[in-house]
Amino acid sequence: MRYIKYLIEQVRRETENEEFTDETGIKDNEFIQYLNDAQHRLQARITSQHPRVFLNDELINVVSGQSTYNLPSDTYLDNRVHNIEYSSTGNESDYYILDEVSLRRISPGASGEPSYYVRSTGKIIINPVPTTGTFRITYTQKLKELDLRIGRVVSTQDTVTSIEAITEISLDPSPVVDVTSGQEHDFICVVDRFGNSKMKNIPVNISVTTDLPNIDSDSISVDPHTPLLGESIEAGDYIIGGKDSSSHSQLPRSVERYLIQYCAWKILKRDSSVDSQEAQAELLAMEDDITSSYANITDDIQNIPVLTDWEDWSL
Repeated sequence: MRYIKYLIEQVRRETENEEFTDETGIKDNEFIQYLNDAQHRLQARITSQHPRVFLNDELINVVSGQSTYNLPSDTYLDNRVHNIEYSSTGNESDYYILDEVSLRRISPGASGEPSYYVRSTGKIIINPVPTTGTFRITYTQKLKELDLRIGRVVSTQDTVTSIEAITEISLDPSPVVDVTSGQEHDFICVVDRFGNSKMKNIPVNISVTTDLPNIDSDSISVDPHTPLLGESIEAGDYIIGGKDSSSHSQLPRSVERYLIQYCAWKILKRDSSVDSQEAQAELLAMEDDITSSYANITDDIQNIPVLTDWEDWSL
């Protein structure tokens, strides 16, 4: 999908809201809110009918003696776990599936090869508790929040104690660094020009005072942050405000029409336009069409599943 700025420009044209200033007109942040609302609504509709659409995998290393682990930060509704597997070696061939049980099945203090897990508001509890190995969590991934680019990366500065811990990101002052947008967030993410994630959830503390001690025209200070395995920042990447955020929607280009239509409908309602009723009818029809298109349909031959090995049958 295209950069969110172009979606906003399209909605402004459709709703005749192209003229605005710092004091008058509808600001970009209101359009951004409605585009995110559109994503949330559409994902909820699709997930309720087709639960496997947004599945994603993530590996979590075992901490010896630890029974509770945080789910990935982008887990949908903080509880949509589809499957959890465990491998004592981390090798693909050694993974086996853990059974989900109620909290009453957990044996406190039990250690060894895990057999069960319990979901608990953004966390999972593993039992028995292993000492080594890797968990593979398959979960429903929440779509990334959309926001405009704060600035373009020139370079990063590492701390003295750890070459991997980032404390400052230098930004290109042209285009202008969007300080106001950055002040609204406790985290930032780094993406490439297509919105693909390069480094996510970097904690920041951008002051809202007039002198802006933590940010100037070409740099932003961040709390010491150690990148995850595979993450990096390069010159030409972009800073996006928010946690698990991006400048581009993860939905396919064919769904872009829905985000534009939803945002236009909300703007027309805000303007008390009579066109909002017609826009709503078109929106609902589009929503049904898109949701139906995500159905798991295949033209391949479907074999009858075999649940029992016939050699185990005794006559």
